Amino acid sequence: MTEIQLIKSPFEIGNHPFNDAEIVKQVANFYQSVPFYQPTPLINLNQYAKKNNIGGLYVKDESQRFSKALKAFKATGGLYAMAYCIAKQAGLSTKNLKYSQLMTPLVRKVADQITFYTATDGNHGRGVAWAAEKLGTHAIVKMPAGSTKIRAEHIAAFNNVNVEITDKNYDDTVQLAKQLADKDPNGILIQDMAWEGYTEIPQAISAGYSIIVTEILRQIDTDNYPTHIFLQAGVGQLSSGIIDALYSLLPKDKRPVITIVEPATVACYYLSAQVADNNLHTVPGSPRTIMAGLNCQTPSLISFPVIRDTASFYGTLTDNVARIGMRTLSTPVGTDSKIISGESGVAAFAYVNAVLQDQHLRKKIGLDAKARVLVINTEGDTDEQVYQEIIKNN
Repeated sequence: MTEIQLIKSPFEIGNHPFNDAEIVKQVANFYQSVPFYQPTPLINLNQYAKKNNIGGLYVKDESQRFSKALKAFKATGGLYAMAYCIAKQAGLSTKNLKYSQLMTPLVRKVADQITFYTATDGNHGRGVAWAAEKLGTHAIVKMPAGSTKIRAEHIAAFNNVNVEITDKNYDDTVQLAKQLADKDPNGILIQDMAWEGYTEIPQAISAGYSIIVTEILRQIDTDNYPTHIFLQAGVGQLSSGIIDALYSLLPKDKRPVITIVEPATVACYYLSAQVADNNLHTVPGSPRTIMAGLNCQTPSLISFPVIRDTASFYGTLTDNVARIGMRTLSTPVGTDSKIISGESGVAAFAYVNAVLQDQHLRKKIGLDAKARVLVINTEGDTDEQVYQEIIKNN
């Protein structure tokens, strides 16, 4: 198998109606009201960039999001979407929502009557379980076959949340969670994937991710805005959320070149670009990859059009490339900061790291001496044992 692949988008770029910047502002205002909220760091790997002859490489480090017990970005979407759902159930306006409104006895009573159901490879379920504990509500989490026991244990640690590793693949596990929520009169499905008839909550999750963009634009000088951004995709909810927020805030001449990155064994966006009929396509079977958070076979209905209309390139990487990326971040160049990055979290950086060693591909994407690259480390060592095995096994 080729270690990395790259294709240019066959789709027409640039005509997507992006989110109103007001939505991004509402999410930022909500998080400013959350007492335990802190921005995650944007790390400048200056020495790495010099070594590889590019203008800059910035890593938004979501391994430090909210709590040492989370180590991933997912809670930004889960907390906001869960707050959104509880507010609606309690008759509150979802516009200009403040965390303190959710802490009143009346709203807490409403929250206590709700059970949120979800399917997860790990980080989304962990974020949902954590948010449920914070907001005084309940969660039931289903995980696909192949999920590690330690990831399930991390989820269950929050308020003893009910977690089960099923014998189903990811898509079928999502459908199981949906069936359970539908049977429960007080159940709500909180899934970071959309399909026909299920878009409102995934939109709220995607909106929650926009806080990452708000922080980045505050952390980086306007003269150093990225020229290129690489985004890892599972169902695409994070990627589309980042793109929507970024493109709603930036003028057209400041918008970066976007490359979508996926595991080679389960690349539904890459497949859809290959078929090139403007429709989303599903990777068949029960594929495996160490990048568990990206092991998703079907693009999200609301994410696919955003990515289709904005991404210039689609790429894939093998598990071996991901491992090399993890080791590279753990052993920084010169004075660069060490970054702990998990198997899924590292995907975008690992892909860039591999492309920079391939003169043909870096020229194709435009990674020259003036290129300023942004990637998001979406998770830290969420499975500590696997992380240590990979880092130590050189």
